[in-house]
Amino acid sequence: MRQSLMLSFPVSEYEMRLKKITEQMELKAIDAIILTSDENTFYFSGFDSIVWDSKVSTPGVVIITKDGSMALATTKGGAETARVTSCIEDIRTFGKDGYPSLAKAITSLLVDKSLINGRIGLEIGEGHKMHLNYKASQDLFYELRNAEIVDASEIIWNVRSIKSPLEIERIRECCRINTLGIQKGLDSVYEGITEDELYRIIAQEYFKLGAQQTLRLGIRAGVERYSQANCPPSDRPIGRGEIILIDGGPIYKGYYSDIIREAVIGKPTDYQLEMFNVAREACYKGIDAIKPGVPINEVVKVVDDYMDNSKFADINVYKNWCGHSIGVGVHEFPMLDSNTTTILQPGMTFAIEPYIYEYGVGSLGIEENILVTETGCEILTPSNSELMIL
Repeated sequence: MRQSLMLSFPVSEYEMRLKKITEQMELKAIDAIILTSDENTFYFSGFDSIVWDSKVSTPGVVIITKDGSMALATTKGGAETARVTSCIEDIRTFGKDGYPSLAKAITSLLVDKSLINGRIGLEIGEGHKMHLNYKASQDLFYELRNAEIVDASEIIWNVRSIKSPLEIERIRECCRINTLGIQKGLDSVYEGITEDELYRIIAQEYFKLGAQQTLRLGIRAGVERYSQANCPPSDRPIGRGEIILIDGGPIYKGYYSDIIREAVIGKPTDYQLEMFNVAREACYKGIDAIKPGVPINEVVKVVDDYMDNSKFADINVYKNWCGHSIGVGVHEFPMLDSNTTTILQPGMTFAIEPYIYEYGVGSLGIEENILVTETGCEILTPSNSELMIL
């Protein structure tokens, strides 16, 4: 490995990640893994490219073998970007003067190591997608026709789910930017502002505070908008008495924050406020239950039990699920759901977001980002989480 000009972390961070993934490979008797997604290539090598935004190209693929060898397959034009952003020294190109295809470039390391017919892990399970078009994927599977293809999702999440101190610093800063940006937006709200205008105020503040990117925030207000979960902001003006929901966050040096805050111009109804307070309290009940050694499904049960004992049990939108991990992806595993028995460990980071929806009344609740610590958990997004009266 080497320290390149734009490498996101010191080489020691990537050496630690490589050690962890090869240990996982040994446990599962996997000879090599092939990483095609932006999140996994960035996480394990630092490789970054604006071409990830393309729907037709795969800017780079990382290959790791059981002995800790790493290679990166890319185009000739992408090779210099790979050298300047990643820690990988072995850059293999395809096209003119290189391998005849991306698949050949990917599998060349396996050929060199006599692993082409071995047990090869791919991103084919929960929480992952291969970033290859149909032809490239078929070419790859042809090259691996005599190999045993296995799902590498579990071993990847076993590594990625526990954040290092350097990762936690990034997530903490991203959370700080998120809370300040949303508060700036809410402080700027006036009757008649559009959802999109509010989004742009928040996004501008994110960038002023150091974010490199932002999610397209979910912002919606008003009876005809309450039901449209994960819908982008519209040009609809926000009126008096309408609940405003803001969901999402910025990206800071490759890491995400994802929270929900809500407000109203004027006053909510007593019923809306009661709904909101129950959902908000459910969030903090879940947070109080998060401790090292606790199975995730027990945390979800705490949230569900609180909701089930409220008058809003029948409109608990996320029964059996109350959130997700965060990191270099906005939605990572493990999920906070009733089927997940994963034991909480220090260094795990989550977004917890129980909420209540009723037609014509609103989607009410909050979302906090938390870090599992040695003794419990830390809220990374401490800010005004009440239903703000504007």
